Amino acid sequence: MAAHAADRVEATYNFIWNGLVVFTAEAVVEKEVTSYAVQMDVRTRGLMRLFSKGQGHMVAEGDLGPDGRYTARRFLSEGRWSGDDYRKEIFFSEDGKFSHWTRDWPEEWLEDIEREPVPDEMQQGPDGLSTVMSLMLGNSVFENVQEPLKHRVFEGDHVTEVGIICSAEDGSIKESRHSPLFGPARKCWFDAKTVAGEVIETEKLKEKRLREEEKARKKAERYRKRQQKDDEEDDPETENDPDGLPVWFQEIKELGYALPVRASFNTGWGKVRMYLKELKTSDGLHLQP
Repeated sequence: MAAHAADRVEATYNFIWNGLVVFTAEAVVEKEVTSYAVQMDVRTRGLMRLFSKGQGHMVAEGDLGPDGRYTARRFLSEGRWSGDDYRKEIFFSEDGKFSHWTRDWPEEWLEDIEREPVPDEMQQGPDGLSTVMSLMLGNSVFENVQEPLKHRVFEGDHVTEVGIICSAEDGSIKESRHSPLFGPARKCWFDAKTVAGEVIETEKLKEKRLREEEKARKKAERYRKRQQKDDEEDDPETENDPDGLPVWFQEIKELGYALPVRASFNTGWGKVRMYLKELKTSDGLHLQP
């Protein structure tokens, strides 16, 4: 991270489907000389609330070493989803290894999500939110464009491996009414797979999941046909597009590092686009459409 980077950064992201905001994420990142904290609040909006009303609050705290290394110490995830309250809190030791956790989930969730045990040697931070922070503020996504970078994320009952690969040169994103940022940007692709703590899905649970997915898809398709509002620009493309979720990072001159500013991904009910809507820092920077 650049030495002159602001101590506090606030970023708001909107997720747009068919021209409508369906999801919002608000991130606040704070750093001291030897520590960091990141908070993210998410909630469904508009059409999405027809399928699932939800809001969530996440916090990650940890140590920041002289080499820039992030060591997770605590992760909290709590909120309310489809009428159910949930809470999970994970604690890590000084060396970043898993210490203990508490989890208060709805009984139905626990019944539907049974997992294989995670080996002791893989019970190691960082958590997902600490990983997001290191990517936002560390610019590690640009260090290697030949082979995917691999980041392992520990979530208490499973481990996810996130792969990242970026284009060798900047492309360009078009101006949009949804964001103040456009122009030169680096396109990266993310993919994720579970490497420990696989879900044990019975045939009954699989059938239930597929029924719910199909029901949601049909409901969204009916609504989409009535609301043809998707007037957004085409997504910037590159040749030989690899698989994975594409995210565009842009260097913010006033910050001295890059932030994710756009993303585009397909769902079972159509394309969703993410835009950085607003950016504020403790040293006076304020960008909005």
